[in-house]
Formats: sequence, C-alpha cells, structure tokens
Amino acid sequence: MGYENVKIEKEDRVATIIFNRMEKKNAANHQVFKDLDAALTNIEEDASMRVVVLTGQDDVFSAGADVSGFDFQKVSAGMYFMELVAKAFNHFEYIPKPVVMAVNGIAYGFGTGITLTGDIVIASDRAKFSIREINHGAIPIETLTRGMEVMGKHRIAYLSLMANDITAEEARAIGLVNTVVPHDEFKEEVARVCDKLKNGAPFAQAAIKRILNRRSHEDWDFGLGIMPAVFATDDVAEARKAFMEKRKPKFTGK
Repeated sequence: MGYENVKIEKEDRVATIIFNRMEKKNAANHQVFKDLDAALTNIEEDASMRVVVLTGQDDVFSAGADVSGFDFQKVSAGMYFMELVAKAFNHFEYIPKPVVMAVNGIAYGFGTGITLTGDIVIASDRAKFSIREINHGAIPIETLTRGMEVMGKHRIAYLSLMANDITAEEARAIGLVNTVVPHDEFKEEVARVCDKLKNGAPFAQAAIKRILNRRSHEDWDFGLGIMPAVFATDDVAEARKAFMEKRKPKFTGK
C-alpha cells in the first residue's frame, strides 16, 4: 500500500514509520493523519512486527501543523479534522505493540503532541520541542489532555501559553522525553531499545499500554466538544491569513 506523506520500513520485527513530507518540514495536513492511521493498521495486522517506531528525516521530526491548508469556517470542518486527529493519536496509544518516538530534530506543535502518544521517547540532542497552537489562535487539545498527566498542570500550561522552544534536555527534565543522546549515536540507541522491546512478552506489553492509556479517550472526548468552536473563531481565520501573508496576527477575541 502506498502513502502520500509517510513511508514504512520493516526489518527484523521492527516497523518504522517515517514522515515523508520534507518540502513542508513534515508539517501535518489532513492526509498526514490519514496516512498515519493507515500505516498503523498495516503494522497492527502484520503479526511479524513487534515494535513501532515513528521518526522524521535529517534534522526534522515535524514542524507542526500545515496551517496553510486549514479552513475551519464551518464547525463541521473542525469536527472532521478532529476526528482524523483522534484516530491517529488514539491508534498509537491502543495498538497492542510498543511505540518508540524517535525524535530526530525539530518537533513543534503537532510534533510535540504526537510524542505524547508514544510509550518510549528517544530524542537526538538536536531535537527541539514547542507547543505553538496559541500562535494560531487555537488550542493544542491532544497535547493538553495527554501532557497534563505526563508533565503536570503548570508545566503544560507554561509551554502552551508561552509557546517557547525547549531543548531536548529540558524536555527530558520535565518528563516529555525518556532519553537524550548525541545525534551521531541516535539511530544506534533507537535500535538498542527496539532490540529489547521486540523480545519482550507481547501480552504483557499490550496490557501495560492498555492500563497506562485508559484515560486518554475520556479526556479526548471532553476536549473534542470544545475544539470545533475554537476552530470557527475569527482569531483562527486571522491567524491563517497572517501566516499566508507572513505577518503577525492581530487577535480580537472573536
């Protein structure tokens, strides 16, 4: 099966999903979420695959969401988009195989949020993280619902409200990342972790994931009721226009 914005490499019981939209710095559009969900279905149905890895290319994991392609003037458009996001995020959490987020470079917005769905997060020392949705008049619902449990209320609030970049080491200190390694040792470390995971007890691994992710769906449903209304605001439309015109948005709270 072909995918537009990701590719899959399978080797020795490890399936690696690679973002493949480098002309947009792997920014996520509607099709990226569809491709991620379809790729996970492919891996889930392949009994020979024991571990899932998500990574990017060069120094780019994902630059965030592709704002230029979003138009949420109708609430129904926001609902449709959030359903796509939910399917992909939930699939990473509920696939009964360990998921390693191999963050090789910049991981902004969506790039930070998707790491929270992983079971283990390994970052290159070149990686940078940030939650930038507020710059576009939006809220990072998938990051808020998962990040509060991982990092705590005050840390996730600061990152979401300030939209500052943080280094890989800073991300490790607040619990977003498990391990930070020099960039030239990054692939070796990912392979080392996968070697151990692929020889683990499958039923126990699946049970651990199910227990740890039991609340994510409940929290997501709560946020889902808020997001479409936010997407339909004048502020989001203004942010998209400002992005296209390469200027700072002027928010009015409408």
